[in-house]
Amino acid sequence: MITIREATIEDLHVLRDIGIETYREHFSDIWTTTGIQNFLSEDFSVFELQKSIESPTRHCWLIAFDEEGRAIGFSKINWSKPAPLSAQVGAELQKIYFLKSQAGKGYGKQFLKFIQDSAQNHNEDFIWLDVLKTNSNAQRFYEGFGFRTLGEIPFSTDKAEIGMVVMGCDLSQ
Repeated sequence: MITIREATIEDLHVLRDIGIETYREHFSDIWTTTGIQNFLSEDFSVFELQKSIESPTRHCWLIAFDEEGRAIGFSKINWSKPAPLSAQVGAELQKIYFLKSQAGKGYGKQFLKFIQDSAQNHNEDFIWLDVLKTNSNAQRFYEGFGFRTLGEIPFSTDKAEIGMVVMGCDLSQ
């Protein structure tokens, strides 16, 4: 069982550390060493995180903790964002990552359910995300929660052109 709560400014460094660690664990193979460092320095900079955390009407950062109170995962939701390839506006699930050591414990299901409930509590009736085109396991996971493929959009790193699959889920049912 995990505990999930909204991140506050006091969590900034924990969020930065877990963000960098999980991103490196999951995506270091799609970047060069310099490329991933540049991406992480920008995406998880203290300045960018602080600005985002301090905008709760636009963004929501969630942190997942294990039974010992250690941060093991996090998520970022952007409220009321237009989905690519669709006329729908809804909550964008921009990030959801767990430490690799925590995989297979059912935490992702618990976290995604929490995120869907949070979106509904913010009067969002649609939630969408994009996932690497090559990540069929994640796509199947989201399909199990009612997400459907809306189409593909380009995505590249400094190493390769990969592409993303955009998926969406109607929450109004």
